[in-house]
Amino acid sequence: MKAARRIGKGLLAICLLLLLLLAAFCLLHPDVTKMVWQNLTTPTLEMDTSDWTGGVSYEGVQYADVSDNDYLNLYVPDAEEPMPLIILVHGGGFVSNDCESRQAQFVYRYFRQQGYACASVNYRLAQEAGYPAALEDVKAAIRFLRANAETYGYDPNSFVIWGESAGGYLATMAAVTNDEEFSGVSFIGEDELDEPVSAQVSCLLDFYGIIDIPFASGDFQAQGIPTAIITIANSWASASLSGTGYDSVEEYWLRTTLADCSQEELAQYSARYYIEENWETVQNLNVLIWHGTADISVAETQSERLYQAFLSGTYQADGSWSEGEARSNVTLQTFEGYMHADDRFYTDESLANIVQYLEALFD
Repeated sequence: MKAARRIGKGLLAICLLLLLLLAAFCLLHPDVTKMVWQNLTTPTLEMDTSDWTGGVSYEGVQYADVSDNDYLNLYVPDAEEPMPLIILVHGGGFVSNDCESRQAQFVYRYFRQQGYACASVNYRLAQEAGYPAALEDVKAAIRFLRANAETYGYDPNSFVIWGESAGGYLATMAAVTNDEEFSGVSFIGEDELDEPVSAQVSCLLDFYGIIDIPFASGDFQAQGIPTAIITIANSWASASLSGTGYDSVEEYWLRTTLADCSQEELAQYSARYYIEENWETVQNLNVLIWHGTADISVAETQSERLYQAFLSGTYQADGSWSEGEARSNVTLQTFEGYMHADDRFYTDESLANIVQYLEALFD
């Protein structure tokens, strides 16, 4: 009995010590504590999964024959005239999810109801193929969709690309690179065409995308967020890294250790590098960037840096930026208290703002 009481007192002492340490951390790091609390208390949105009867669905459409995973799901609403197409690129840290991810479903289920064709693109994950396979897949899918626009019934001149998280990286890179770059994957039927097909898009919708992979961890350190919190928040990725020899999903996908890369190599993993390189055409791209202030998977700084690159057309290797003049075709919007992949990005009210934005572009 005495031994049990001693154990009980010891456990109580440990609990009190942990509470004191937690209280001290909260006092010393109020901003970090606020972000963690916002992540823990984020509401969940119920998805409407009712059947869609407003058009034609084409599921499992193979766009390339490099992999069985190179397919897309396409939804084309009933309409008298061809409508704009939104190309969806799912997230998942380059190692998980597919074209039916929760976020992709929120987007295509809403926008097809609003009269937009939607193509949700599947691509090869890091377990199957490293960089730049996923990006080459996405660009092949865009070309396939343009080449087959008349067959399916959407407007080949009104392409929007949306991506979230890792998909935000892929969508952004697809939007800012030229047709010669990352074109290593041919789409089905491409070799039968007399003229090349472009992968260019009219509009980029980037939701909390990781843009500068080399600064992924450093951005959080600059915010004063302890590495332990970032590790816990992104522990879902650890299973994918087992046995790979890499410390992050980004390095696993790149198949390289960033610390061993030269500045020239690091530059080519950044979307900002291609914005400067292709500035003559990129400056005309319509861009909408959304990011939550409580994101502890992709730092808000990533979107701020991308936004400034779209304003100035410059790449700076140290991760700093030049303040560019505001332009009407580039918008960055932050959402107070929203976490990474927050369901509140996908409410009807939130997505209605994007409909309004797109209507202004295409009307």
